[in-house]
Amino acid sequence: MAQAPLNVNDWRCQRYLNWLCTPPDDREPRYKKDLAEELGLQHRTLNTWHDNADFLKAWEKLYLKTIGDPGVKLKIMQTLEQTATDNDDPKHVQAAKAYFEIEGSMKPQRMEVQVTKDAAKLSDDELENLLAAHAQSEVERRRAPSE
Repeated sequence: MAQAPLNVNDWRCQRYLNWLCTPPDDREPRYKKDLAEELGLQHRTLNTWHDNADFLKAWEKLYLKTIGDPGVKLKIMQTLEQTATDNDDPKHVQAAKAYFEIEGSMKPQRMEVQVTKDAAKLSDDELENLLAAHAQSEVERRRAPSE
């Protein structure tokens, strides 16, 4: 028997997609069988949707939108900060490292130097001054956060 095409814009499908993109501990109802009952569907119908290409595309799109949500990122950063600053938490060092890696301050800033004059045409003094200026700028940038 051929399956009817799935309308991913149907409210039940949208409800299931939102449920799937909710962290398991925050899902209401907690179990898929209970959600199927709420939606007036059989449990196996929800399982069948997982094989549907349109459903999978919609799920991926919503998932990417969910994880890219600035509010979610803020909540994660706040949780990392809270854990990192709690000396009694055994994971505070790991959390601090993750926080700084995400925030970007642990990596040296990439510096690009553009010279509009052919380097071969620069005098030794000009080349040394150019490099020294950029080196000094990098040293000052590295010292700034720790002061």
